[in-house]
Amino acid sequence: MSVENPSHSLLEALRARYGEPDREVAEGVRALSRLFTRERDALGSDYFVDPALRRAYFLYFLPVNLAKVASLLREMPELPQRPLRILDVGSGPGVGALAVLGHLTQHSVAAHGGSEVVAVDRSRRALQEAEALWEQVSVTRRGGPSVRFHTVTLDLERPGARVPWKAGAFDLVILANSLNELFRSATEPIARRVMFLESLLDALSSDGTCMIIEPALRETTRDLHHVRDRLTAARRATVYSPCLHERSCPALAHPDDWCHEERPWSPPPMLQAIDREVGFIKDALKFSYLMLRKDGLTVAERGPDVYRVVSEVMVMKGDRRAWLCNETGRPLVGRLDRARSEATAAFDRWHRGAIVRVEHIERRAGIGRIEGSTRVELVRPVEG
Repeated sequence: MSVENPSHSLLEALRARYGEPDREVAEGVRALSRLFTRERDALGSDYFVDPALRRAYFLYFLPVNLAKVASLLREMPELPQRPLRILDVGSGPGVGALAVLGHLTQHSVAAHGGSEVVAVDRSRRALQEAEALWEQVSVTRRGGPSVRFHTVTLDLERPGARVPWKAGAFDLVILANSLNELFRSATEPIARRVMFLESLLDALSSDGTCMIIEPALRETTRDLHHVRDRLTAARRATVYSPCLHERSCPALAHPDDWCHEERPWSPPPMLQAIDREVGFIKDALKFSYLMLRKDGLTVAERGPDVYRVVSEVMVMKGDRRAWLCNETGRPLVGRLDRARSEATAAFDRWHRGAIVRVEHIERRAGIGRIEGSTRVELVRPVEG
């Protein structure tokens, strides 16, 4: 299923505030794409100072990142039926906050009336943009519970800072593309990020979710795997999704391995026009993520025969293969075409991120094999 696009009201608000995409926006998208991927060391702490980069971010990257958060809001457990407290950490211009507003509007649960969203960032300029967009979208939205929004300008790396999450529990904590930017110059950045997340988990309600989204890059993703391992080893949280276990991440056993999402997406026309100008093809949302809980709730039933598909399905001559992951490890599994049967037909519907059940895998040198009599299921496709 393709991931839904940002709301019409948000796209209209972006156009009203930043104008229609033009050649300057296309050049800004190219520049930011390089900074976000190949030239990360040159990425400044506040690229919103540059008007061209600011327009490029809002008209292109904000809708993309919002769609990523929205897809995980649909995947996570149903929000508690009460007024909510939601924290957007390292919010920038409020991507997480705006995604939550759209989600609450879509579901329109009366019990969520009086909910509060708090956005925290070191950049006052970014938070001012978040406030302006929130106001514009709130004016045009129809339906949904009343939601209060306020911002806190705060350097999250400053020791002893008065943080808003010590004032009460939050039902949802979102870190969207922000964790990897924290403590980059620290002697032990992984350890500092773990300590930081522990403070957030302390402020998470007993039935709340902590959602972390990171860029689909090997370095930032492997860092997230290390953070996950330390938190689960210390039993500070359990993984709701994507992992199906709390053991050490199997992807870290080999330096070239990492685990990311790639969810089908049809961009709105505004982004398609920018893609044509820039020469990009964005038919999928790519990101890494981790959703943590304190109550042990999981996205699917676990067991030694339940796996997450952590690669694309590789279609070869007479063969299909995919990398799987669960508590037993990260095996490469294949099914020969001649072994296709009613029992194994579900293999043809496997895709990256899907949760599957395999009755038995015949272990052979370098690859596990699914025989024609083995029962195979698609337990849960990726959420769109």
